[in-house]
Amino acid sequence: MKRNVFHYRTGTLFNQEHAVRFKKSTNLQCSFCQQSDSALHFLSGCQNNIISGMITERHIVSCKLIMKAISKAPWQVV
Repeated sequence: MKRNVFHYRTGTLFNQEHAVRFKKSTNLQCSFCQQSDSALHFLSGCQNNIISGMITERHIVSCKLIMKAISKAPWQVV
């Protein structure tokens, strides 16, 4: 996950746009859902069941980490 975030932030997350640029593909469409592919699409927009399940799981893990941090905070949320 950290590697994917790093690649996204640096613009090096491999997707169909990169595949076309490096002549590995001629199609700009997502191979899972046939929509226009990009790094943002891969991380949060793909409607494929497997990919959307991964996105949901990542969201749940993030929420748990946030709740854990809030519960350990020295201040209280009112």
